[in-house]
Amino acid sequence: MSRRARRKEQTLRRIEEAGWSLFTTRGYEATSTREIADAADIAAGTLFNYFPEKRSLLIHLMQQRIDEAMHRGLDTLAGSSLEEDLTHVLDVLTQCYAKERRLSRVFVKELLFTDGEQRAESAAWTFELVKRIAGLIRAAQGRGELDPAVDPLEAGQQLFSAHYFGLVTWLGGTIPSRAAHQEQVRASLRLLLRGLGRSAA
Repeated sequence: MSRRARRKEQTLRRIEEAGWSLFTTRGYEATSTREIADAADIAAGTLFNYFPEKRSLLIHLMQQRIDEAMHRGLDTLAGSSLEEDLTHVLDVLTQCYAKERRLSRVFVKELLFTDGEQRAESAAWTFELVKRIAGLIRAAQGRGELDPAVDPLEAGQQLFSAHYFGLVTWLGGTIPSRAAHQEQVRASLRLLLRGLGRSAA
């Protein structure tokens, strides 16, 4: 890595650390871009070179943590059945959101209303999560749990959508507790998996 690349990487790390610290202590709305720049010891213009909007930084930070949670979930699978694997991975993802529920609510709201380049990047990021779920489906097909004719990506999108709908309703307060949210997602998974199992009939 060149000296210039190292400096850029170091600046990015300072921005990430400053942004996360301020967002989690002061709150997203109460934190200004000027405060983030000051905490990162950079000029405001430098911050905008990395993140043109405050929400861009929040989305970046949350996506980092969700990616880490996905890796963690996949690395700790029991591998006994698709239902158990999906339940485990989605529970780990939910735990990630639960750690900073306030920020998670803002993240989900901001993610839904991105546009332009940010929308394309967010869609690509979400698709990567779906592909990880599709990988679990392929493994289950290899074990004979699911109809081999089922398209793993299409099934992955449906299963991820069930998780996301449950997440939005829980973060929004429609579902009163995390335990109720988990039960709703598990019930949705069981229903969808029964349908996938019958699809060859």
